[in-house]
Amino acid sequence: MKIVFYILSLIFIFFFSGCDNKEEYKIESQDFNKHIYIFGIHPYLNSQHMYNVYEPIMRYLEKKVPNAKFFLETSNDYAHYEQKLYVGHFDFALPNPYQTIKSLKIGYNVVAKMYPDEVFRGIIVSRIDNKIDNFEQLKGKKVSFPAKTDLAASMMPLMFLHENGINVNKDITKNFVGSQYSSIMNAYTKDSIVAATWPPPWHGWCMENPEKAKEMKVVWQTDHLVNNSVIVKSGVEESISISVANVLANMRFDEEGIKLLKNAGFEGFELATNQNYDKVKIFLDKYEKLFGLPEHEN
Repeated sequence: MKIVFYILSLIFIFFFSGCDNKEEYKIESQDFNKHIYIFGIHPYLNSQHMYNVYEPIMRYLEKKVPNAKFFLETSNDYAHYEQKLYVGHFDFALPNPYQTIKSLKIGYNVVAKMYPDEVFRGIIVSRIDNKIDNFEQLKGKKVSFPAKTDLAASMMPLMFLHENGINVNKDITKNFVGSQYSSIMNAYTKDSIVAATWPPPWHGWCMENPEKAKEMKVVWQTDHLVNNSVIVKSGVEESISISVANVLANMRFDEEGIKLLKNAGFEGFELATNQNYDKVKIFLDKYEKLFGLPEHEN
């Protein structure tokens, strides 16, 4: 029965995931007694970079969590990721804080989060030759953003612009382009005067495009909020969710974990609960009164 369940689970994953980017699923004889957990990461990096960063972390989890196999599933854009998240497709997920708040309403719970919070901020980048040094220069121009539901790279920069005298519904043309790298590239190619993103994808883009990066700079940055969460679906065994949370939180104190985190471009994880995201609720309440909350992308 375990073999039948395992194979049926794989068929379900392939059917539901369609043409997503994901790791190649391999059935090994020793895996038949293991439970399958789908781990979905929101697309703050491009799919290939995401796979290169998180696939080794999945293998690290399997070494530390007994009788468990973790399948990394990436998504091409925020729309596809959110469609899957909000129907409970993922057993574990790493959503942004806005997606986290929405996921709590459908039975997910926070067990950990990325560390530290100080890096979870929006940044606004531009070409150096644009010579941007004041907000008035943005008026009448296009500003690119990844996705409407991206808290750090869209919602926080929009609030920041509002607080600095920009009417974001009249003074600028908002261009939501679907991904972090697309937002940055829109500024590089001068399709937009500036681009909103956040530090991890900005650093990733700069590393992958060193010559282009020499022509770009960070113009402004927002205050920080609570970092991305690790959530678990209700119904996942408590012992497994506790183990996953503890393994992730201890990565930054473990030699192999430190190497994986360096490759991933962030400092680590720490234990967390739903209550850690109360600050996000306060931000979202303010945002909703000013602009209304974005629905998930279609």
